[in-house]
Amino acid sequence: MAKSRYADATKAARRAAMSAHKVTAAANAGNADASAQPTASAVAEPARGARRDELTHVDAKGEVRMVDVSDKAETHRIAIAEGTILMHPETQAMVLQDRAKKGDVLACARVAGIMAIKRTSDIIPMCHPLLITKSKCDIAPIAPAGMPADDVPEGWAPARADGQVGFHVLVTAGVTGKTGIEMEALTGASAACLTIYDMCKAVDRGMEIVDVRLLHKEGGRSGVWDRAERQAAAVEAVAADGAAPASAPVAVAPAAPTPAVPAIAFIGYQNSGKTTLVEKVIAELTRRGLRVGSLKHHGHHGFDIDVPAKDTWRHHQAGSKHVGLICATRWAEYADTREEDEMPARELLSRYNDVDVVIIEGYKTEGFDNIVVARSGVDRLRGKSSLDLVDGHTLALACNEALARQAFDAGFATRAININDARAICDLIQDHLGRL
Repeated sequence: MAKSRYADATKAARRAAMSAHKVTAAANAGNADASAQPTASAVAEPARGARRDELTHVDAKGEVRMVDVSDKAETHRIAIAEGTILMHPETQAMVLQDRAKKGDVLACARVAGIMAIKRTSDIIPMCHPLLITKSKCDIAPIAPAGMPADDVPEGWAPARADGQVGFHVLVTAGVTGKTGIEMEALTGASAACLTIYDMCKAVDRGMEIVDVRLLHKEGGRSGVWDRAERQAAAVEAVAADGAAPASAPVAVAPAAPTPAVPAIAFIGYQNSGKTTLVEKVIAELTRRGLRVGSLKHHGHHGFDIDVPAKDTWRHHQAGSKHVGLICATRWAEYADTREEDEMPARELLSRYNDVDVVIIEGYKTEGFDNIVVARSGVDRLRGKSSLDLVDGHTLALACNEALARQAFDAGFATRAININDARAICDLIQDHLGRL
């Protein structure tokens, strides 16, 4: 098949994927007095469409069978399918920044999609083995909520109506043969999504795979089938009748994936008072009934956490690279790593499944929601401005009055809270958690 034909089909499928949520919403907008109206499928269904009256993989006795295609003519066939995996925004950032422990997530998922296309007949019982002539797996990050379509970076999928982020998978499969290649495309999309889940599950087990579906097919006796065209035809038919069809699907946003435990980082320069403030905040949040965890980033080489001369300390001194200690009411572990293999913060946070919030001390550049802790005197001594640490993730500036005035004079919109007012800071944290 000519290359341009594949390209045209892929473009059509991309348009279908981008418009699917909009079309569904439009179809549901006129849902009044639906019961007396014909179904959209009855209006829009062509003579040979996506539905048939019989199951071809079941014989007259009701037994499953592989369809005999020996008498069918060989034709050029294309199928394009999509799938989406939704995840916590921090998980998406980890993948895009190539910080996943297992390696390059998207590269591995693309390969998995192509491999699955080639091995579909080994997975789907009644699927014919095919001599694949075309296989492609594209994966695009989904833009965050509120990003205008014109601002979406090239290679990204547009923001979803429900605001969730993750990755959109688009698989194209082609063959010259006697039977269709839809199952290969669908299997490829599924495998790519599953591979992303496998490589990220250590930090986000709440990821959700949704919308695995055929977008476009062509070739064979049934010719061309295109999801976007069929949905648009259904919407036009509904608009012409002035009401929604009785069987119009109700648009239900997919359930949000279970997020990782919320984490708030207290960041600032040395001697700004981070540890003292973190200690007060942990105590106050605990007093309010929250289960609080904590994480400290030690910016220097090495640290001692064990007690000299105790058994586990002796294990480590003897050469143990990963030490654990367990009793009935507590457990602990620590491990030696190379500098370049520092444990990712989010990977460690995935183990915090018994708390409501984690208070982090440090990690200025990891993209956590943060509170900047600062004192004007420390800034003068260091010759640096703590206001440089304020970014789009900053919830507040915990500082002294002089620095609060500096921030106001410099035009910062970030809220300033007295560094000694732990209760006000905890009020802010609880308000933030309530919005997540």
